[in-house]
Amino acid sequence: MIFQKYSLNIFPVLMVCYLITVCASCNNPASKKIIEVSNIKMNYQSIRFDSLLFACDTNDIASSVNKLGNQYPDFASVYFNEMTGFSKGNDTALFNQSVRHFLTYKDFRGLNDTVQKKFPNTIEIDKQLETVFKHVAFYFPKEKYGTVYYFTSGLNSWSAVTVDTLVGVGLDMYLGANYPFYNSVQLPAYQIERCEKEYIPVNVSKAIYENIVPFDASGKTLLDLMISKGKQQVFAEYTNPTIKDEILIGYKTAQLKWAQDNEAMAWNYFAEKKLLYSTQWQEMMRYVTDGPTSTGMPAESPGNIGTYIGWQIVRKYIENHSEEKLADILTSKTDGQSFLRESGYKPR
Repeated sequence: MIFQKYSLNIFPVLMVCYLITVCASCNNPASKKIIEVSNIKMNYQSIRFDSLLFACDTNDIASSVNKLGNQYPDFASVYFNEMTGFSKGNDTALFNQSVRHFLTYKDFRGLNDTVQKKFPNTIEIDKQLETVFKHVAFYFPKEKYGTVYYFTSGLNSWSAVTVDTLVGVGLDMYLGANYPFYNSVQLPAYQIERCEKEYIPVNVSKAIYENIVPFDASGKTLLDLMISKGKQQVFAEYTNPTIKDEILIGYKTAQLKWAQDNEAMAWNYFAEKKLLYSTQWQEMMRYVTDGPTSTGMPAESPGNIGTYIGWQIVRKYIENHSEEKLADILTSKTDGQSFLRESGYKPR
């Protein structure tokens, strides 16, 4: 009925455009990422642990914090032991003193005030994370994620964590790149740029992947590590199918373009320097972790270039093995050299 509004001269043009779009979609592996998850049932819930903690009675720390801990024992244990270190050493008096300091010291109270102002509610984030969890359930039906704890840790760089099937999101690490105190805790500029709330679902996905597919680095080569990181990228991509590549990899638009335009050069650099099969940890990590640039490459190159290339290898493998389930590909223990060969990867 819509086409009847147009003249016969425009109709063929519209049909050609439509067919081109359909064909492009058929040939684009990314089109497989868009799946229907609304029918997946989930008991999603989120807890503002940050608000509950700062609501504790500082005149009766022991009782109020114990009550909070008893209400949420799984997360509270990790929070007080690992994220803040308040309860390390099993010294009850020192623990109570540390918590009271955290809740009353002006800088931490100011941080909490900023978090509450930036995130008066988490409705938008909850919708995004529920969608992430549903995608995880679609690809990994045995994984049962659905509970999120929002917390602050005093700018200790805890952005997204998993505690078994619980997820924690450190809201103090998403206050925006202009938040002045990130510099005061010596957070690198390239990390500060990602302290935006749009990175929350991606960081959560990556944390979940590490929980589902833990990586044992012992005896692994740089190529193994690149492909492992590439699988993590694909997991984030498929569980956040509408998020742009820049956010998925943490690049600016210009950095992503550089990586796309110089992919073959970077790949040849790894090959010529005999880095792909290196097992030297310090030598490997510089290419698969965040940084201002990539060692040995032009100054305008982004960091983490090894992860970017690993991502393209895994994407190519998926494109050439459409008969395999995504979960099987991502959990495969195939060594890097065999995976590379089977992917058919040839950089542009």
